[in-house]
Amino acid sequence: MSGTLSLRGMPLATQSVAAVRSHAERGNEGLRFLFVGFMLLGICAFLATAHAQPPAKTPLPESDQGEGVSLTIYNQDFVVVRERRLLDLPKGKGIVRFRDVAATIVPETVQFTPLGQSDVARVLEQSYEFDVVSADKLLDKYVDRDIAVVTRDGDTLKGKLLSFDNRHLTLQTPAGIDLVPRAGNIQDIQFSKLPEGLLTRPTLVWQVEGKAAGKQLVKVAYAAERMTWRVDYRATVNKAGDKIDLTGWVTVTNQTGTTFKDAQVKLMAGDLHRAHGPNPTSPVQDSSIAYGPAGGRPPVSEKSIAEYHLYELGRPTTITDHATKQIELLNIDAIPVKHKYMVPWNEDRVAVLLEFKNSKETVKDLGIPLPKGPIRVFQTAPDGDAEFLGQDAIDHTPKDEFVRVRLGYAFDLKAVRKTLAERATKEKQYLDQQIKIRNHKAEAVTVELIERVRTNSDAVISDNSQPFTRRDVNTLVFNVTVPANGEAVVTYTVRYAVK
Repeated sequence: MSGTLSLRGMPLATQSVAAVRSHAERGNEGLRFLFVGFMLLGICAFLATAHAQPPAKTPLPESDQGEGVSLTIYNQDFVVVRERRLLDLPKGKGIVRFRDVAATIVPETVQFTPLGQSDVARVLEQSYEFDVVSADKLLDKYVDRDIAVVTRDGDTLKGKLLSFDNRHLTLQTPAGIDLVPRAGNIQDIQFSKLPEGLLTRPTLVWQVEGKAAGKQLVKVAYAAERMTWRVDYRATVNKAGDKIDLTGWVTVTNQTGTTFKDAQVKLMAGDLHRAHGPNPTSPVQDSSIAYGPAGGRPPVSEKSIAEYHLYELGRPTTITDHATKQIELLNIDAIPVKHKYMVPWNEDRVAVLLEFKNSKETVKDLGIPLPKGPIRVFQTAPDGDAEFLGQDAIDHTPKDEFVRVRLGYAFDLKAVRKTLAERATKEKQYLDQQIKIRNHKAEAVTVELIERVRTNSDAVISDNSQPFTRRDVNTLVFNVTVPANGEAVVTYTVRYAVK
């Protein structure tokens, strides 16, 4: 008897009437049937999964993205601008003007890159023209030239402008010399045309040598001063006091002199070294990322670059000149926190702190680098209102590090320091110290007591009433449990070597 396997619905086995197989042979055939069946099911499942998953999107090359602008803003008051723009390039040598650049541009950082055909043009010379038109600049250009002045009464005076200041215009008219008051008197001044050398917007002017005339997509990158960002955090403590809702908002301040419309924004967190010599510059490292469609991207994504962290907004936004803009960075609910009490060195008041670990083990959305910035803390009162508890500032905090926020001082806790005795021999000096911590709360608390010893001589601690840890050579930390409506007393003796 012979057996066959078919994928087209043909019989899996045929049996000859004349031949009879043994039980062992029929068992092996059954195993082969099951094995092939599982293989087919596995192949079908793989094909179905592969079909269900969309292919990964390949980032668009910059030459295919069209016009646009991206900003990398640093928290040290400068920005790197990368703009793609269609420009009319000449064949041979010609002048190309690139308008609407930041007024605070650092000209020596400008980079000009044709997209697509890289050698279609090159820049031979560059100048930055920033003599932007204003009323007094127009008047200055029109000295010894004819203008027309319309007064508030509707009269029109025509003549040659001889001079001007904040109070008067001096005109030479056919009737003689007229001194025309400016404030509250002049309704309009008419000029024949815009004089040479005045611009309506700051402009980069290039002498370009091109291979072919026509519109070309180019990328221009440069650094500019006076744009910065910071993060403002808000923490709301629940009624029980054991969890917080944490939000972070990026505040971008733009004083560059230009508006960036629909810009892709990245925020660089970290403290960069910028050497300032006779000609301070801001570097432009042109390694921009090609962006595809923004659909499905998170509001802000984070990635590491060198020793810093880069936060990228998931959608374009407009950064208006001389304005601030706020953008949500994070929004994390129900972060477990610990209330801590601390007596700082040389203080009699007990500070209140909130502490949590910036880790995914704490909350799954944590464990990201947190940029430095002020943090304001509120708590939900019994009537439902969020009352302000205090404000602190956090430094750049990597993942898996603790965040400690100091709120203020505890109303119902008090610390009293006292030197009980001071003794000395020829070789040793002894100080007997006492710290009382009083608790007027209805529950016991643990207080972190910070003590300091001198570092200019060998300090030995003896006769201490409670255990301590030595944080560093001159800092002692006692963790003191203070009973409800009671007090705890810490005493210790410090011995110094007399030198």
